[in-house]
Amino acid sequence: MNKTLFTYIFVKQLKAFLFVSFSVFLIIGLFDFVEVSRRFPISSVSEFCYDLQLTFLRVPITFCEILHYIYFIAATFSLWDLCRSHQVTIMKSAGRSPQQILFPFIIFSCVVALSWLFAFQPLGILSEQSYQRKIHPEEVSSFEKNENIWIDYGNNKKVAFIKSIFKNSFQNFCIIDWENHSEILAASGAMKDDTLVLKNVSLFQNNKCKNYDVYTVSRNMSFELLKLLSLPAIRQDIYALSKVFQIEKNHNLSLRVYELAFHKLLANFATFILFALLAAVICFPINRYKTKTNIALQMLFISLLLKFSNNLLESFAYTGTMSVTLAAWATTLFLSLIAIAILVWKEA
Repeated sequence: MNKTLFTYIFVKQLKAFLFVSFSVFLIIGLFDFVEVSRRFPISSVSEFCYDLQLTFLRVPITFCEILHYIYFIAATFSLWDLCRSHQVTIMKSAGRSPQQILFPFIIFSCVVALSWLFAFQPLGILSEQSYQRKIHPEEVSSFEKNENIWIDYGNNKKVAFIKSIFKNSFQNFCIIDWENHSEILAASGAMKDDTLVLKNVSLFQNNKCKNYDVYTVSRNMSFELLKLLSLPAIRQDIYALSKVFQIEKNHNLSLRVYELAFHKLLANFATFILFALLAAVICFPINRYKTKTNIALQMLFISLLLKFSNNLLESFAYTGTMSVTLAAWATTLFLSLIAIAILVWKEA
């Protein structure tokens, strides 16, 4: 494919993507503004500006969560417009294969996916954190603390439970060592120089109980681990989650929920490419005219299938009945293979 044709298709996608993104952003903003204004009634210009500021802080996280579906809409209708106006037919008559026509869509999907993974999603999380701090200036929001954390220490037959973590401190800490038949309960604690300092501690071992005002734990704990656990996995970006495997290796533990969140981010990256392939499946063969309603129904079915399948497999991963990697990637890889097979069959 020559540079002129590649640029034409790429720019056409860009225009469609920007139009759909801007439209969806405005719609989300309108709904959020209504919700914010109900929570903080407007009676002056300053209050209107305050509500508007809260709205713009709240919109990005929702926008990022559905960006791959936004791209799906833009890519599908861009390709459909090319087919409807017989531009794809002209390209094929000029010797361009369907793979060459689809190549700019794949490249554009990679560009959008990289932007989402390394820029939009981290910025969305930061924006939501700012929103939570503004509406709860004196409280700790769910974006700044984590609750009910289980840590599995693998072959050591040891587990730890933390009721809540906020920054460098936590409440209600428990370590159960099945191998040594011991249990440590602490009302609170904090991490200092990679040493866990517990307060108001009860140590149960060999059917005996000992109480300590202060008790330290230095094995299998570190400030880096506590920093990762201080936020829920779904509130972490790629920069934080990329450290999960190194932390697990260093401390000989399993953080299944964080592993799943990391693989989900990568799988969502691949979903952008999948949607480019599915757009071609919906719009091809090029000699068939399809209405917008027909295309919209197919897109809705695919989106619901992807969402339902991912949620089902993730529930298996949370319970430990399925591999985290398989749960995150199975649906995306399966649909990709099906899409490629259908495209090859249609153009055979």
